[in-house]
Amino acid sequence: MEQLLLNFKPGMSVEKIGEVTQNYVSSQWKKVLNENMEELTKVFPELEDSTYGLYLDKFIPQIVDALEAAGFTTGGDIKESDFIIGKLLNFRNSMEKWGSEDHRSRVFWIVVEDQKNRSLGTLIFDFFHSHMQFDVPALPNIFAIEATTRKEIITAIDRMKQGDA
Repeated sequence: MEQLLLNFKPGMSVEKIGEVTQNYVSSQWKKVLNENMEELTKVFPELEDSTYGLYLDKFIPQIVDALEAAGFTTGGDIKESDFIIGKLLNFRNSMEKWGSEDHRSRVFWIVVEDQKNRSLGTLIFDFFHSHMQFDVPALPNIFAIEATTRKEIITAIDRMKQGDA
């Protein structure tokens, strides 16, 4: 079933990749949360925010596997010191400065390249979480933008989040 949801094809636009990814995340986030709530709630006092990495590791790697199977790449310039969540989300390529302590928004960005290593655009992964207790209070949102440089991406995210206010 998951493979049907993640039906990426060569030649897809970053917008279409974003739609497919959002549909998959929409179908999985709550199910995975409910199935793992007891375990993740138990480790949260010790692991704190790292617990969300454990949660995302349970369904995000499938996105990378499906993208790679279609010939897309998402890794970018990974450094030895980088902290990667779910084979996709590089902590260095993220910002967290929005929301209350029980409904924080951490925004990751992932530049997608096609089969010829040309940048197609960027997927924005807006992940909501709590710092008070283990909780994912809202569906993670996936957006696609054309920007591919760090400066352009950060500007686009700031504009997007200002629209949320």
